[in-house]
Order: sequence, then structure tokens, then C-alpha cells
Amino acid sequence: MNELQLINENGKIYVDSRQVAKMIGKRHDNLIRDIDGYVNILGQTSKLRTDNFFVKSSYQAGTGKTYPCYKLTRKGCDMVANKLTGEKGVLFTAEYVTKFEEMEKQLNQISEIKITEYQQKELEIRENEAKAKVAELWIKLGDRTNIPEYRQITDSYASLVLAGKPVLPLPEVKEKTYSAGEIGKILGVSANKIGRLANEFNLKTEKYGKYFYDKSQYSNKEVESFRYYNSAIDIFKELLA
Repeated sequence: MNELQLINENGKIYVDSRQVAKMIGKRHDNLIRDIDGYVNILGQTSKLRTDNFFVKSSYQAGTGKTYPCYKLTRKGCDMVANKLTGEKGVLFTAEYVTKFEEMEKQLNQISEIKITEYQQKELEIRENEAKAKVAELWIKLGDRTNIPEYRQITDSYASLVLAGKPVLPLPEVKEKTYSAGEIGKILGVSANKIGRLANEFNLKTEKYGKYFYDKSQYSNKEVESFRYYNSAIDIFKELLA
């Protein structure tokens, strides 16, 4: 007995009627006639679709002439097998049941792999969306300040979240800075005195220092405060003199 070769068409499994005819020892034209009869009977009721059992097809012989054939589903094989008796009927039934189960198992495994891949892609999409939202928050935080270094920091963290590795460098601290209070202690005056001199002589510029965020002395809020470079200390000394 020849081994059945199943046909997989977009996840639907069929067997060619020519193979069935060989397995059950029947002329193919006679099997086609029997199936035509089954199809006519099934077509008389709207409850049953004939293509759930048999799908009409054709093949080309070596002579170039085209002949009709059918593609049988598992239900179609069941219908043909129910009319068979004897050894050939038993062997045909055992063969098509085994082959259909094997093919269905393979298709289920492929389907499970595809679902797993789809789920993985879904997780990756959601993870990327979450990263994009975090990066957007960092950028928005940077937009709330006029301090260039802080914007550079927030942009650096945003790029780190998106790329998973440092892309934009963090700002480097090139020179030590001093608060008005620290300079006041050095020069023996109050922080307010230093602040008044800085405002009066326009010392809060990039030449003498830069703005930072610092905790307010009077609340828990973060406020912009100016910190001075070392070169500004000499200027304050001259102004105090």
C-alpha cells in the first residue's frame, strides 16, 4: 500500500483522490463518480457545505489532457472509508487517520511558535512604547529649565533610555563653583551682601559663573541659584575694598 501524501493549503489539509483510489484498490474514475454522488446529496441541504468534505480540482495527464479529481478533507476520507469493507478499508482508515493527526500536530506546533513570536513582538513593542514615554518625560523636564547643563543631562538620560547605552554625554564639571554664602564666609561678609554686589555690578553672567538648581532656604522647593567661579572672588574683594 502506498503511503498517503497530504496536501497543506494555507493550513487546510487534503489528500488527492488519485492517492485514495490507489490505496483502496479502486479505479479513479469510479471513485470520482462516487464522490460526485456524495457531493450531489450534500448539496441538497444548506446545513452542510460540500467543501468541508470534498473540493473539486483537476490534474493534467502525461498526454496533456486535463482530468477531474477531488481533494478530500478528513471528513471526506471518513465518508469514503465508511463505504469500505475488508482489509483495504481498515488499512486506508488507519493510514489517513494517522497522517491527518501527524499533520495537524505539526500545524499546531507551527501555530504555537507563531503565537509565541507574536507575543514576543508585542512585548517588545510595549517595552519600546514605555521607553519612549520615559524619554519624553526626561525631555519635558529639560524644557522646564533655561540652564543648558540641565538640558544636556535630561537629553543624555532620554537617549540612554531609548538606546540602552550612553549616546549623548553628560556635561563635564570643568571648574569649581561657589555659592554666595561660601564666598561671603571667605570674605567675611553675608551672602546677601555678595548677592547685592553681584546684582549691582552685573556679575551673574557666564564669565563669572552659572545657574544651578538648589534647595530653597525657606521651603522644600528647588530654585535656580547662581554659583560663582573662583575668578569672581577677586572681583568681590575689589568691590568690598
